[in-house]
Amino acid sequence: MATQSQRRVEGKQASDSGRKQRPVWTKKGFPLTVAVFEFPMENGPPNFSVKLTRSFRREENSPWENSEYLGGGDLLRAAKLLEAADAFVQSRLEAEYRTRKDEGESF
Repeated sequence: MATQSQRRVEGKQASDSGRKQRPVWTKKGFPLTVAVFEFPMENGPPNFSVKLTRSFRREENSPWENSEYLGGGDLLRAAKLLEAADAFVQSRLEAEYRTRKDEGESF
């Protein structure tokens, strides 16, 4: 039986083989985007990771770039997007809990 840290290492090695992890859920509120990534575990509920990015242009005709930094005017929108991400993660965890309970697994 592998420990959680071993499973994380194995999962990291699998993702390093050239295949990029895709989010299971995203929501946009321009210029912000929140993405939720799910990492299944062998025993127990999945782990989730959330990424919040802000799109911007340095100049009018420059290409779009992403940043992890927010401006003061982005905070309320970021809070709402993160609240939606939290609701998604909680619904996934509740579904996992119900599935395991129906299968009679111990917690």
